[in-house]
Amino acid sequence: MQAHRMHVTVPEDRRAIIELPDTVPTGQIELIVLIPAMREEALERASPDALRRWDAVAAEVALDRRPLRELSPEERQARLRRLRGIGKGLLPSSEEFLRQKREEINLEERKLARWQAQLFPVVR
Repeated sequence: MQAHRMHVTVPEDRRAIIELPDTVPTGQIELIVLIPAMREEALERASPDALRRWDAVAAEVALDRRPLRELSPEERQARLRRLRGIGKGLLPSSEEFLRQKREEINLEERKLARWQAQLFPVVR
């Protein structure tokens, strides 16, 4: 079984046209949609300004549905310039991510300590 990964932005009308690579044979295929679990949580914490910036750029890019590879070099640079930094404020910073991971590790270590205490009680 072959797998192809494509990142797609779903517009408000929930309709998307998918262009598959030439390596995908004709006939039936199975399409699986994966939705990142952190997306909703990240959106809840995102600043209103960051969400407005994201929505504005998403609407702008949706007007020209050509893939990046089909744009002229000038158009490509302009689109990339417009997208640069757009995610700032949408996702947690690396420091916040590190703090969350440390909390998860501490929780797992406490669980492990309880498990070990149950399996190997201290005899006095």
